[in-house]
Amino acid sequence: MEIRQIECFLACQEHRSFTAAARSLNLVQSAVSTSVAKLERELGARLFDRTPRGLELTDAGRAAVMPARNMLRARLEIADGIDRARGQVRGEVVIGNLMNIHTLDLASVIADLRGRYPEVTLQMRQDISGVSGNIAGLRDGSLEIALVAGVSTEIAGLRLYPISSESIVLCTAPGHPLAGRPFGAADLDGIRFIDFAPGWGIRGIADDLFPARRSVIEVADQIFALELAAKDFGVLLVPRSVAETTDATVFAERAGAPIPWHLAIAHDAQRTPSNAARTVIDALCRCRRE
Repeated sequence: MEIRQIECFLACQEHRSFTAAARSLNLVQSAVSTSVAKLERELGARLFDRTPRGLELTDAGRAAVMPARNMLRARLEIADGIDRARGQVRGEVVIGNLMNIHTLDLASVIADLRGRYPEVTLQMRQDISGVSGNIAGLRDGSLEIALVAGVSTEIAGLRLYPISSESIVLCTAPGHPLAGRPFGAADLDGIRFIDFAPGWGIRGIADDLFPARRSVIEVADQIFALELAAKDFGVLLVPRSVAETTDATVFAERAGAPIPWHLAIAHDAQRTPSNAARTVIDALCRCRRE
């Protein structure tokens, strides 16, 4: 069993296509399909069903994913240990991103890392399910580090490094009855509400605190949601830093106690980040946007 076979298997598992997997590995399609077929022969089990919809993991394939990831991780840990001993920072870091982060100048962090550590490669992943997708990626090993956000500063099984804290505010059109005034749960009962997709941290807050709201649409872009609110399509919750990006809506805090929103960079608590990942974590924690 060769490392290349494991890399091909995991690429096929992620992309569900020999062609797409080959592209991600900079290989020809035949090399990937041959590697997977050879691995299946060595294991004595079919790992994928080849269907019109693409590659689908068999039961044996699903059972092989985590051990395969552990094999690649072990190889990387050996190389990382040697790099650490030599004082080198290099390697690939797979990081889960979040949309519409305005308390962190992520572009500047990435550009600075490239200038200081040219041998570090970042793979940015963005899950449509937001924070919950990043948490799942950290737990299953498909992400080494990830941005997470929520009302709590702790997430079970993860090690969090704080980046910034702010509040969640309610945004409305200027002429809306709730415009600019502190609000409570009862104020949103039956109110037209612009929701985000299930799994997003703000969606979880809305479900927990304002269950009687009237959801009229689900969107996956906070800026577009603000545009809808400006046209009085509905109201929505966003971090204060996002609300401050436009003058077309007005915003207000929750009455009594503001809703907290903490941004952090995280990794699985049971895994030690690579030297390169540790460097990225430190850079993110230093570079909060003022």
